[in-house]
Amino acid sequence: MKFIYYLVLSFFLIFPANSDQLYEIIKIPNLKLYKIENNGLRFLIPENNFSAGVGINNVSCSTADKNKLEDNYNKISKSLNIYKNDFLKKIRLKYIIICENLKISEIPALGFANPEMKTLIFNLNTENKFFNRVLHHEVFHFIHFDKEDVFDQIVWGKLNTLDFIYKECSTCSNKVSLEYIDDKKGFLTDYSMSTPFEDMAEVYSFMKTNKKILIQRSKDDEIIKKKTFFLKNKISKLYKNFQF
Repeated sequence: MKFIYYLVLSFFLIFPANSDQLYEIIKIPNLKLYKIENNGLRFLIPENNFSAGVGINNVSCSTADKNKLEDNYNKISKSLNIYKNDFLKKIRLKYIIICENLKISEIPALGFANPEMKTLIFNLNTENKFFNRVLHHEVFHFIHFDKEDVFDQIVWGKLNTLDFIYKECSTCSNKVSLEYIDDKKGFLTDYSMSTPFEDMAEVYSFMKTNKKILIQRSKDDEIIKKKTFFLKNKISKLYKNFQF
């Protein structure tokens, strides 16, 4: 019986380490297993620079500097270990790819969420002050995936002032800064002003990394207060016992 247990266990440990098998799952070449976390997350790193997909779906990234990888892996792990295994399965997040110089459709990016492939790609070039926020921002894209009826963009948009209109896509906007702002009613960063889902992801990232800002802003900014309540309410109904 023990032999069967260890045989099955070794299969699951070895399986993710094979780059050919990983390619069949994720459709990104040159990946190898780096670490497996207790919550089931599998951290992967590229053995060589990679480029996958075509056109607007193209993703490219380069191998991570060894010292930078070792220095930052624990920070990433600590940030994501707040998520339990059952929750990660529900939102379809299994693989974390760590690399540098990430680009999506040739546009520099700090992170990329691909729920269909159960994969989050994180750019180690991310500034330290945005590190955790970017990770949780991308996690939110897994949370809302296939749930547009729950995270209704029209309802969300109506929380803003009547004269505000989002862009059609995040790359359609020059609003790219992740710096915290306190002079734009209803918004925490410039990037949150690009699209409804990016706005939701930005609010969620603050919920997970800096509640003090949300509490303070909610006292003076009714829109931020409503947006925070909206996300807490929707996520709690989808995932019982989810902690904020």
